[in-house]
Amino acid sequence: MHKSTFTFLIFISTSLLAVPNLFQKSEEEFRQKIKKVTFENGLTLLMMKRELSPTLALYIKFKVGAVDETPETGGTAHLLEHMLFKGTANVGTSDFSKEGIIQKQIEVTGNRLDEKKKKKRDLEERGASIPQELEEAIAKHGKILKNLIEWQDPYILKNEDSYIYEQNGEVGFNAYTSQDVTNYQIQLPKNRLEIWAKIESDRLRSPVLREYYTERDVIIEERRMRTDDSGSGALRERFFAVALESHPYRKPVIGYAKALPFLRIDETYQFFKNHYTPDNMVISIVGSLDFDETEAVIRSYFSDLKPGKKRRTLKVEEKQFLGEKRVTVIHPSSPQMLMGWLKPPAPHRDNAAFDVLSNVLTHGTSSRLHKKLVLDKKLSLSVASANGYPGERYSNLFTMFFKQQAGKRPDEIEKEVWEELENIKKNGVSPEELQKVKNQMIADFFRTMDDNATLADLLSYYELLYENWLEIFRQYDTIQEITSADLQRIVGQYLTKEKVTVGVLEDSRKKESK
Repeated sequence: MHKSTFTFLIFISTSLLAVPNLFQKSEEEFRQKIKKVTFENGLTLLMMKRELSPTLALYIKFKVGAVDETPETGGTAHLLEHMLFKGTANVGTSDFSKEGIIQKQIEVTGNRLDEKKKKKRDLEERGASIPQELEEAIAKHGKILKNLIEWQDPYILKNEDSYIYEQNGEVGFNAYTSQDVTNYQIQLPKNRLEIWAKIESDRLRSPVLREYYTERDVIIEERRMRTDDSGSGALRERFFAVALESHPYRKPVIGYAKALPFLRIDETYQFFKNHYTPDNMVISIVGSLDFDETEAVIRSYFSDLKPGKKRRTLKVEEKQFLGEKRVTVIHPSSPQMLMGWLKPPAPHRDNAAFDVLSNVLTHGTSSRLHKKLVLDKKLSLSVASANGYPGERYSNLFTMFFKQQAGKRPDEIEKEVWEELENIKKNGVSPEELQKVKNQMIADFFRTMDDNATLADLLSYYELLYENWLEIFRQYDTIQEITSADLQRIVGQYLTKEKVTVGVLEDSRKKESK
């Protein structure tokens, strides 16, 4: 941490009355350092000057994630994120004039093979016999696909984009997919901006989904490791499937085990065309830069991208039915428990109140549930909570996570949670505790403001989801306004036994030993 930031954090934790002015000053400083440009094709560019080092944090974020998929195409956003590292017609190939012909044949053959395999699976699930000609067709197309992949391989220059970036001093070249967004990120020396713009704009113009079928297998294995063979992963998936009965947030980002083997390459290309458009993306650049020069580079490489068609708005809204919901997962893993309640998203005022409540209950060793469950009664190894889970575009959950101590039962933990919630509902939170929590949240907030990459990530996220990066500050303005009465109200309104979903993971190894 920079010395100036450390001094700043001491200041904000000791000067409580200065907090509102502090945010006004900080927001004004941000306004002076940030320039926002919206191109004619809908692309939004955010630039922030920070002259701490001659480097740039470069983030591209698209407003597309698992929430934009159907159950049949679940996992496509995440798979596409992987595929866009496979290169283009210009990068990742030694001769695309020849490789491209093989790639087309791979796509046609792969689709045919998937159709045959899916037909076989459907017959098996109905208990029907498999025609001999279907088995032969699967074997035939499988062999053709294998040969085509082998013929294509000599033309592929694997990880060429990574190699180019490494030669130019990259740090943190990566990507992620969530329910709401897909993000691509890197940090480079400031004089490498044009190299980045050329590579990333080319990725949007002429992506080639080479090695699609081998990468799809990688995703299937990733799902097996992170969900099927992971107790916490299996519990989360079942928990959201029960907690959210109609909303697409119930779908896992990685997709479903039965659907992943049949994600079609032509549908993945179409998903790209529908969502990877300039009017659905934000570029944020933070670091040592000149506004006019940076804008000129981005404009020269990205302004001719074509905007997309009008996208459908999500019409599904989760209906809150009264009555608790419970799910139990039996898995060879350490026992744990989740508790969740449906709540509104930002910028609803109650969302900010849940941010504060989350910190009161579980943030740090002095938080209420940590002291009670971990330190005093030793019922739990750890406690945590998340507001806005699993996504923040639409109504979401306030969720608590517990890993229980050996020999302790989940109902013991649950009893203590309900008692603490009832205590807050009746007695509220003292002014001293509330201010302490707010100071902690503000300190954490400003701590993140000392890193170019985090700033680029936050700016692009808020601009994309809320259409204004200044919502970062609006959120903390609202947090400062939250009172004990707000916390009492949301506990009584949302966090009731009639609205809870409880997920419990039981260790199957203990059941077997009995």
